[in-house]
Amino acid sequence: MKPALRIEPALLPALAAFECVARHASFSRAAAEMGLSASALSQSMRTLEQRLGVRLLARTTRRVGLTEEGARVLDGVRRGLAELGGAIETLDEVRDQPSGTVRITLSRLAYVRLFAPHVASFAERYPAVGLEFALDDGLTDIVAEGFDAGVRLGGNIEADMVAVPISTPERLATVAAPAYFARRPPPQTLEDLAAHDCSRFRYITSGRVARWFYQREGRPVELEVNGRFVVNDLDAELDLARRGLVLAQVIESMAAEDIRSGRLVTVLESYAPSLSRAYLYFPRSTQMPPRLRVFIDHFLVANEEGRERGKAGADEPKAVSV
Repeated sequence: MKPALRIEPALLPALAAFECVARHASFSRAAAEMGLSASALSQSMRTLEQRLGVRLLARTTRRVGLTEEGARVLDGVRRGLAELGGAIETLDEVRDQPSGTVRITLSRLAYVRLFAPHVASFAERYPAVGLEFALDDGLTDIVAEGFDAGVRLGGNIEADMVAVPISTPERLATVAAPAYFARRPPPQTLEDLAAHDCSRFRYITSGRVARWFYQREGRPVELEVNGRFVVNDLDAELDLARRGLVLAQVIESMAAEDIRSGRLVTVLESYAPSLSRAYLYFPRSTQMPPRLRVFIDHFLVANEEGRERGKAGADEPKAVSV
């Protein structure tokens, strides 16, 4: 049996033109509707007939008619165009009502700090949009992995992405509980860390243990620290510090309430380094899906409003010196 002819996408414009010619029974009237010259339209029909291997149109000096084969093809073409038109109409119906699922890759910290507090308000406002959060501390190729967007620090984002800041710059703070310093003298220099039981954080994706970061005389310093406790969760790291078991290096805002209340004490303040902002990033596109647009707008605005409320309603965290 001869295999069915596969219609190439490039033939779709010619098939639509064929339907227009057949409907008008005229090249000139069809050309006027399509904004083409009659000669260009006639050439398009000849090319289509050659590609299909049948004669579709019977041409005379006065009119254009259908051959028997053309009548058969026209019936299928009209059904196909009607289905395509119906598919486009369904897009019109949802264009003003975002729907579907937004997939985003981000670190656990970014989820907890920047998204979790605002998920409920997003779900209430956009009930037809689902959210899939892939919590991953590694670097993900969002295009290759099928994600709509990602959140990472500015220096880790590819140049061809659109990136917008979603957080303010942060600092890393070295902290421990007063009970810890009751047993060990607080470090005064970076070299003193060698004598301390430091918490160590292991990245789930890569399996490597994070170094501690500082700055000395304007230059970055990375240190491998020693300690009995290894975790892969930032809240667990803070919990170990609160219990007086370790000296920990954490993002300052995460420990702000503990520092303010005196549950944790900061040390090595003069060496504390700054981190870049976190950015929400996504591929550059002229046609952004409505679900992604409302996702970006909602969480950017929600985090900005949260920062403004924080400035108005709370004092700055105060470091406790030792």
